[in-house]
Amino acid sequence: MSVAATVDVERTNELIKLFGEHQYADMRVERREAMRSVLFDLPRRSPLGWQCLYEHAPAFLREASEHATAEEIGAGMRTVGSRPYALQPFIFVCSYLGARQMRMLELGLSQGDPFPEERPENLTFIMDFWARMMSAYRSDDALLPRQAGGSLPILDEALVGELDERARPASEDDRTAIRRMAATLELLNFVLHGEQRDGIFGHGPYDLGGGAVLMCKEFNDLRNDYMPWAETRTRVPFPNVVVIQVARDVEVSCDMFGSMTVHPHEIDDRLERVVVLTNEGGSLRELGIDEVTGVQEAAADAQEELFLKAVEWDDRYKIEYGAPMFANHLKPFLDAAGLGDDAAQRLMDACKGTADRMVDDMLEVELPPIWGHMANPQGDFYWPMSA
Repeated sequence: MSVAATVDVERTNELIKLFGEHQYADMRVERREAMRSVLFDLPRRSPLGWQCLYEHAPAFLREASEHATAEEIGAGMRTVGSRPYALQPFIFVCSYLGARQMRMLELGLSQGDPFPEERPENLTFIMDFWARMMSAYRSDDALLPRQAGGSLPILDEALVGELDERARPASEDDRTAIRRMAATLELLNFVLHGEQRDGIFGHGPYDLGGGAVLMCKEFNDLRNDYMPWAETRTRVPFPNVVVIQVARDVEVSCDMFGSMTVHPHEIDDRLERVVVLTNEGGSLRELGIDEVTGVQEAAADAQEELFLKAVEWDDRYKIEYGAPMFANHLKPFLDAAGLGDDAAQRLMDACKGTADRMVDDMLEVELPPIWGHMANPQGDFYWPMSA
């Protein structure tokens, strides 16, 4: 394999190492490599999804970049209620690197060995697109939360100020209704996305001074009709719901998956103000408490319907659903670039083609060996490109 002169091997490998080290550290915290499920075949659906994006993400992102640069897409994500959000850039990189690593292991390679199937231009494009997007997305100089003390700031000062002004004290009954809604939306998105934590996004903290911080918990993709199983009879009335909280004397930590943890876990005695919003075409609108209750009730009904669908899936589809699920991660970039429904359908068809080719063989392997490597890497988490 010869690496084209236009490929910046050193920079690409720096980004691969950075990304892999941070993914490994965040996985250690959540023990994501050990996840199991009764409903979904997590150990095999993810490698299928990775392969889908390994094969198709470079071409579709190149197509998107003809209409909007990585920087323009990243800057467009710097609001509340956005999709794509922090998880989608993570997914297209970890999918490409994960499928590549899996193939190197299948070939019996060791770190430093030439990879005869390397696609240098694709690998460099993916890493460069990600870095440029994240630089435009975050409102600091970091690419990843651990580089900035576990923070994920994406909002500019003006928007933080607007959210601070909108938040207000809430009664105990209203706080209870908001917590119930948030818990139900979290469960809905967990089932909708096949026990992947998609559509659940925490970011911040945004320092307000005097020990007070503003933090955002978002729920998006609530009206998905792209994944084959997603449409339900009962629909959540809004595509996104954003809970803004202002609290004092709390510790907030974010990771590269878009997850947020708050310590102490119960913060009711430290929560000063709250507001629930939805982003309607770029305009933020506050939801009244009756609407909050309506969202919770609709989400509960939709979640139950999705659960009843999933329990009927056979062993094959418990793997195969990874193809449309990972296509759903790439689609928001096509939407952001204004490519429309045709591109989204071409993406879905391409991923389904990958699944049709792979799933029968995957049924014969209970646990792909990539998980052993991720639990105990031999060398770097993701191996570098050979010069």
